[in-house]
Amino acid sequence: MSVVMTSVWGQSLVNFGFKGGIEVINMSFNADALKASNRAGFFVGPSLRFNLPIVGLGLDASVFYSQRDLKADGESTTQKSLLLPAHVRYGVGIGDVLSIFVTAGPQFSFNLGNDVFHWTDENGNDSHFTFQNTLLSADLGAGVTIGRHLEAAAYYNIPVGKTGDFTWERLGDKLGDETWNSARSRTNAWRVSLAYYF
Repeated sequence: MSVVMTSVWGQSLVNFGFKGGIEVINMSFNADALKASNRAGFFVGPSLRFNLPIVGLGLDASVFYSQRDLKADGESTTQKSLLLPAHVRYGVGIGDVLSIFVTAGPQFSFNLGNDVFHWTDENGNDSHFTFQNTLLSADLGAGVTIGRHLEAAAYYNIPVGKTGDFTWERLGDKLGDETWNSARSRTNAWRVSLAYYF
């Protein structure tokens, strides 16, 4: 439904809709011993689009449920999060038929699942990955709006700081000493979304 507020050009100032999409995640570590592979995830949730009185300028804010599969050191886990992105956008178009826009803004993430993922490798060494409970990141993107309702966009998400800590145990010498190693992780993501505004 469109909120009944209109600008002098006859367009709705506020539109409510739903947005969802897929993402490809790239994990990186500050340690060469760990290997990470690209993994996939999805996100979905309600979205608000604000058309400001300045021609071409707008805002959008969403609340997403996100689920992503992560893989490191040969093991995988699922991360569930609540995402709160808020973007400033600028677009140009041809009437109400087609417009293109660029967008940027912060995103706040809150971990909804387990904080720590534990496993034991084939050599009997213990490992665990600890997620950040909250995370600030930045989105940069571009997209296209078709008519008044349909919108497609692609974003690149860059975390500010680390995504989590990866700690693993390597068995020590014959005396039974143990050595613990740790690495900080950053998880960048490409996102492709499709939205419908009422």
